[in-house]
Amino acid sequence: MLRKFFLALSVITVVMTAACINNEKLPPEQKNFPTVKAESVFDDTNAKIEQYLNDGTEYAVYLAYPTKSNEVFIYNSKPMRSASMIKVFIMATVMDKAQRGELNLDESVTLMSSDKVGGAGILAGYASGTEFTLREVVELMITHSDNTATNIVIDRVGMSAINDYIQRNGYGDTILRRKMMDFDAIAAGRENFSSVRDLGTFFLRLYNYECVGEAYDKIMLDFLVKQTDTDCLPAALPDKQIAHKTGALDGLYDDGGIIYSDAGDAVLVIMTENFTGEYNTIQHMKAFARAVID
Repeated sequence: MLRKFFLALSVITVVMTAACINNEKLPPEQKNFPTVKAESVFDDTNAKIEQYLNDGTEYAVYLAYPTKSNEVFIYNSKPMRSASMIKVFIMATVMDKAQRGELNLDESVTLMSSDKVGGAGILAGYASGTEFTLREVVELMITHSDNTATNIVIDRVGMSAINDYIQRNGYGDTILRRKMMDFDAIAAGRENFSSVRDLGTFFLRLYNYECVGEAYDKIMLDFLVKQTDTDCLPAALPDKQIAHKTGALDGLYDDGGIIYSDAGDAVLVIMTENFTGEYNTIQHMKAFARAVID
């Protein structure tokens, strides 16, 4: 009887393993939703994705309630174009180097005409030769998603150092392959990538002051709370304090970060690809955020 039992158990295990492997090979629209434990804080999250993120856009979601559970909910996580979400990892690299004594946040940075690029930001509007502290440049990179500021920071710390920080900290889906507004790199197929898993892990570590270290994590949180793009999560949850970053490119809009709530804090990251339109996609993201945040 025991031999029959273990034989049957082995067959079931093989079948379940094969099902999981086959599921990974399916395109996102055919994947099963993540399995949720009975009586989980996420017991209705799959249904909410079906209800609110149903417009034909490809969505990926990371959700955690760190004051309620150690579980995390991850839907359709894979490397996706990161847009300006990559900037949180660039910021963290700077803070890591500051903590190690390899740079000083108050060191002077001179804006050169060759630094200036288009797109998001305000730094390009300042006169060439204007001096800022590195801290101010990093803050603009986050609060205004400033592309000129981002490129200055990349030049200061080095792209290889940023990718070393990313890999050293286990963000396996994330890579910085180009500077901001580098259209030649884009044409050559060099894109920056991340995933909701990596971004959610980053924000959860930051929430727990386990990203770089409490002092520098608090600096990062202060920058993220001052985010000026408030079209999505802050518009959906106007009574919450939110430390977050957004990103946008042709065909995508992302938003993610830490949501502080009296009913229980949350980490929520939503990434998209092949959206049905920025306005429409943001409306669906807002509805989902309201549904999963108390």
